[in-house]
Amino acid sequence: MPKGPINHAPQPDNPRVPTASGVLTRLAADRLVQAGFELIPLLKEAGIPDDILSEPDTRVSVRSQIDFLRLAAEALGDDLLGFHLAKDTDLREAGPIFHVMASSETVADGFDCAVRFCSILNEGVQLHRGPNAFTMEFEYVGVRRLLDRHQMEFWVTAGLRLIRLFTGREIIPLSVGFLHQRDGDVSEMERYFGCAVEFGAPRDTLSFDAQDGKLRLLSADRYLNKFLVEYYEETILRRRSMRQSIRNRVENAITPRLPHGTMSINNIASDLGMSVRTLSRRLSDEGLTFSSILEDLRSDLANRYLQNNSLSISQIAWLLGYSEVSSFAHAFQRWTGNSPTSARKQMGEGSFPQGAAPTKIDVKQ
Repeated sequence: MPKGPINHAPQPDNPRVPTASGVLTRLAADRLVQAGFELIPLLKEAGIPDDILSEPDTRVSVRSQIDFLRLAAEALGDDLLGFHLAKDTDLREAGPIFHVMASSETVADGFDCAVRFCSILNEGVQLHRGPNAFTMEFEYVGVRRLLDRHQMEFWVTAGLRLIRLFTGREIIPLSVGFLHQRDGDVSEMERYFGCAVEFGAPRDTLSFDAQDGKLRLLSADRYLNKFLVEYYEETILRRRSMRQSIRNRVENAITPRLPHGTMSINNIASDLGMSVRTLSRRLSDEGLTFSSILEDLRSDLANRYLQNNSLSISQIAWLLGYSEVSSFAHAFQRWTGNSPTSARKQMGEGSFPQGAAPTKIDVKQ
């Protein structure tokens, strides 16, 4: 098992739509059901499949999970939902990654495994070992960090709880920091962490004394750990193989050429080391066309760029490879039925669709 910091987590399969295993969604959904709330409308509003509880292999988009946690917190009246889920539920729900951490030799070894394999649980979160003491740093990838509170509070709280669980010690962090702000009472969180919690911090972090990273885990099992590490390495290799689909290769080749307007099929085929005929045939085998991939990519990027208010509409048009703003506006109208300016205004008024208040239903005792 590798020793020392490992700072490169696997990249998500699709950087435009990072997905999660849905464990956190299921925990929140189960809490809603237990509290007597009708689940389907909330799942629908967040864009989550309604079979999420019955199909454990169903993955969800990270953005949808963030939205669902917000809706669940509002319905339950629990402004610390992510914290409570991490503190109160059985973390073995996370699956084999719990056991690969638990079977590691030391705290640091366990979290090095988390660094390597966390994207299997959530492609939108990367975990890094910080430069000082024994520090875990969390970073969002492909998802705007400002959208979230509950998911990150779950991750950080779960990190502390796992260390305490694996060592049998009431470890107290040196510091805890969250990028997001909080105005309400956080005394419950600070009692649990045993230290002040900084909101509006430069990054999401959980930091311990360097000696804490050297603590041996009560559940250390080098044979089980070796088996599980090999299992996860094979899983990552399979996922990397899946990432090599022709669609993703074409998208990745198009993206850097967009601002220069040089994303023709001839250039992309050349970049990929194949003829136009071969590229067209391989796309056809997957039911795709070059123009449809280009159109979808432009549409997705347009929505992302419009959320960045520092980019003007003309800059966005250029980034998407349009020589005229009017061409971009016409394309955006075709994709969404709306103008870029109107869409940006609507985003500024609220990132989430507003639905009716959740309805509580009777639950038979």
